Amino acid sequence: MRFIKTSLFFLILSCQGFSQQKELQVNGIPVSNITCADIKVTKAIPEISQGFISDIRDAQIIGDCLELTVVYGGCNGNLELMTDSVVTKNSQLNFKLRWIEPSLCKALILTKVAFDLKPYKELIKEKSATIKIMGTTFELYYNN
Repeated sequence: MRFIKTSLFFLILSCQGFSQQKELQVNGIPVSNITCADIKVTKAIPEISQGFISDIRDAQIIGDCLELTVVYGGCNGNLELMTDSVVTKNSQLNFKLRWIEPSLCKALILTKVAFDLKPYKELIKEKSATIKIMGTTFELYYNN
């Protein structure tokens, strides 16, 4: 009887833990509070980034925001979009998505997140640049 009570207690505690999962975050901010998130600038974009990488299913530029449709495994976590802010000689800006702080939940979640491209307008010397999302085949054109 004591075993059943103890097991029931842990089952209720486990269910409560799953119901209190944090929502997905972008740069440490809940995704529901963001319309167009900041892009993290690093000295160099690592070939293999630390953390878990999610799968980008679609990418498009809407106004000055880069909108990504992302599938990730887990019930929460934190996404970051990284760049080195270097415009290559062929007018290309490179970006890489990183998913950190994964949960133990095995759900596959599809969501859209947007990142602010406005700070990169000044870097574009010509009228447009190619936005390359590393690890994908997505190359988008961003007009100044």
